[in-house]
Amino acid sequence: MKKILITLLAVSGLSFADGHGNHMDDTYYAYYSLAANNPPAVIAAMDKFADSKCWQKQKSSVSIMSELFNGKSPQTHTIVVTHKNAKEMNESFTITSACPEYAEFVAALNGASNPTEQWLAKSLFEGGDWTEDTVFQIFEMNIRNEKVYLDAYKKFTAAMTKKGQIPGSYGIERVVAGTGFSHFAFIGAKDMEQLMDFNALLTMKNSDFSTFQQKIQKNRKIVRRGIVAPLKAWD
Repeated sequence: MKKILITLLAVSGLSFADGHGNHMDDTYYAYYSLAANNPPAVIAAMDKFADSKCWQKQKSSVSIMSELFNGKSPQTHTIVVTHKNAKEMNESFTITSACPEYAEFVAALNGASNPTEQWLAKSLFEGGDWTEDTVFQIFEMNIRNEKVYLDAYKKFTAAMTKKGQIPGSYGIERVVAGTGFSHFAFIGAKDMEQLMDFNALLTMKNSDFSTFQQKIQKNRKIVRRGIVAPLKAWD
């Protein structure tokens, strides 16, 4: 996904860069969470906006996730807007804010859902190709020392990848705007079975996981775990 939408009105969940290898970049993800009372209408509203001239002018991509498991959180879906960098994010905001088609989209979205939360995050580290995954586990957390956590995470994922135990894409994002948590991590898989197989490896009997836990347990507190599945994407 190389194009990016901008400020939709509702979602929180997860987003990922187009299948890149391990790296740090300037990608930003805007998350808008919503509780949909008419899910097909939400998709239809985005379909209509994606066909507009306004959409063609801006430089964003959008995906929508279904919240399969998210505890007590009220949202049912997550709209994820991907921005390649801050400059393109600014340009997209400028373009869409002046478009009547965007205003129509927001009105249609409001008629089919209620916003629950929204936040903006910057990509810190990613691996794998998320476009090949059909399900993702997400971890919202508060981290005290970002560098310490990131170094431990890189070593952990490198060790698991070398053994062929990472089922899909993965990454860490820093929350730039929003409340409740400071960072966001995700792990993708091609299906739920693969994701559960990976979860089964997250025990202290796994030396790689045990080493990772010992390095970060006092540095991180998980706020919420969830599982989401992509429904549709627009370039």
